[in-house]
Amino acid sequence: MTRHRIALTTLALAATATVVTAAPLSAQSTCDIEIRKPFQLASAVLYIQKHDQQTSDEDRAKLLRQAVKVLTDNPERIKNEAGRNYLLGGVFVRWFQDQGMRPVVKAKRADLGFSEDPDGEFFLPASMDESMGIVEREKPACADSTMRYRNAVFSKVLNTAIANYNAKQYDAAIEYANYALQLSPRSPQVGSAYQVLANASQAKGDLPGAIAAWERAIEKMGTDAASIPGRAQANFNLAVLISQQAGTLQGADRSTRLRRAAELFKTSADLAPDGPNAGTARAAYARSLQDAGDTVAVAGIYADMIANPAKYTALQLFEAGVVLANGKKFEDAAAVYEAGLGMNPGYRDALFNVANVYFALHLPEKMAPVVERLRAVDPMNPDVLKLTGAVWQERGKQATDPKLKKTAQDSTIAYVERAGKMPARVLVNQFTVGRDGKATISGQVENLGAAPANFSIAFELVDKSGNVVGSAAAEVASVGAKTVKDFAVQTTAAAAISWRYTLR
Repeated sequence: MTRHRIALTTLALAATATVVTAAPLSAQSTCDIEIRKPFQLASAVLYIQKHDQQTSDEDRAKLLRQAVKVLTDNPERIKNEAGRNYLLGGVFVRWFQDQGMRPVVKAKRADLGFSEDPDGEFFLPASMDESMGIVEREKPACADSTMRYRNAVFSKVLNTAIANYNAKQYDAAIEYANYALQLSPRSPQVGSAYQVLANASQAKGDLPGAIAAWERAIEKMGTDAASIPGRAQANFNLAVLISQQAGTLQGADRSTRLRRAAELFKTSADLAPDGPNAGTARAAYARSLQDAGDTVAVAGIYADMIANPAKYTALQLFEAGVVLANGKKFEDAAAVYEAGLGMNPGYRDALFNVANVYFALHLPEKMAPVVERLRAVDPMNPDVLKLTGAVWQERGKQATDPKLKKTAQDSTIAYVERAGKMPARVLVNQFTVGRDGKATISGQVENLGAAPANFSIAFELVDKSGNVVGSAAAEVASVGAKTVKDFAVQTTAAAAISWRYTLR
């Protein structure tokens, strides 16, 4: 009944769709911006129109420099800040698109046509945000029009961040994700930018940075049905990180963070009750509350499972059993394990755990048949054989007849000695059955002997009734003495819910 660390899921991010079009001169119909008065703006419009008609890179760059110059030389003489900045945004977008596939966001100011501080740095995200911000403040109805300019740059910059993350260039991923957020903080894709920040920060070991980014990512995610899987995963990831953070704290601070983690685990499970993390999230929800000291809440969570087990899946009941047993609620743990095993009688970990629960409850006669079932499932495991010895140990403690005590003592010693002489230990750490009926079993073989050996594991996959519905063989060759070697096999067994094996 060990407690396993919950794994954070970090998948390769997919690039967002990028639509590159010429930035329009005219604002949308709801946006009333004068872009031809005074004369400096009219001149800039002509330069931009000529730019759009040119095919020469040199000519296009020259025309954009002329537009910037006329819009920024003596700007105080231009009494139309909304129009001036709207046109500047259009120039910036065109300059960015003219760089080709390279996501260039920095240049010398002279390269864009600025007369003031020509050797200084032009930084596109800051300049675009400043110009569009002026338009949005002076003309609130123009927010949709400025968004088109912002997003014309945002998507490419975000995709650069994603590409850097997938290439494990985490500093560059964080840099470009922040550029994207500065360019268009209200973009529909802003959640993806925060996801890049969260995953890259986590990869760098920056726990506070990863937590802050996931919090923002969740804030920015949609609420429609299509966003549910992403929101469930984001809540799960954030909960895992906050749980890790809680482990570094003490007292009230620790309890506060654990309750926050519990809240997020519950949200994840509620959003996607049949999702890949749902079972883990439900168990972690209760565990987090338990670790926070909220025993009343934990009792309430499992009261319904104990009273109405048929409402839950076997896996949910088994996960509840782990939490209850770790909390030393052994009678309740036994109840949920028994209910779960009624649905999946051959589930190895549940058999092993409930045997330990019966041992803790001093119930050897309930423990014995469970251990026999476990030995039929997982025969090449010294820990399982030691449980048989534990049955006899408990019988000996309870016996009053001296002969029975002696028999129990001898049997305990015999099984422990046999466990110590086993040639190998088989550990199965993954068993999944996909929607396509493909079953995957993977794990390790530990050679406990003094010489290299070959091992052949014959797996049978069984359904709820115990019928064999599939089989697979794992050939694990040349396992060194006292070493471990991995194995993995696949087969088709759509109805399989558990496995058993023999070792040859």
